[in-house]
Amino acid sequence: MFDDLWTWETPFSGDFPLLRSLLEDLLSPAAGIADLRSVPRGSFPVVNVGETTDAVHVYAFLPGVARDSLEVNVEGNLLTISGTRDAPQTEEGVSWYRNERFAGEFTRSLALPDTVDPNQVEATLKNGVLTVQLRKRAEMRPRRLEVKAA
Repeated sequence: MFDDLWTWETPFSGDFPLLRSLLEDLLSPAAGIADLRSVPRGSFPVVNVGETTDAVHVYAFLPGVARDSLEVNVEGNLLTISGTRDAPQTEEGVSWYRNERFAGEFTRSLALPDTVDPNQVEATLKNGVLTVQLRKRAEMRPRRLEVKAA
């Protein structure tokens, strides 16, 4: 008599494995992460940020971006890199099986430390790498004091 209750299925019982899979993908520690350095998937350009005693250095990797289509702004403690990367020229009639190269407009903003002087910034583009050097404020740089004899 109760054997039918054990085999009874709800209309949604087939969707539970799908729901579980979606939740695992969403909540997994690597969701949205491209690599070990925690770059959010789809971030462009990829950047490296380092610091010396005199400056903060930002390296943005921008292959295929022309200098004329690039804009670098520093406003307060926010560095913004924006521009446009054109799609590569290909032969007519090519069918893509996979196309991972981003083309179009982009914007990437980075928060800078308070030690940076927004008035002393240099930016250069060479071989697809944008180098931005942000000098530190003079009062924030370490300085050596002379010790006098008493």
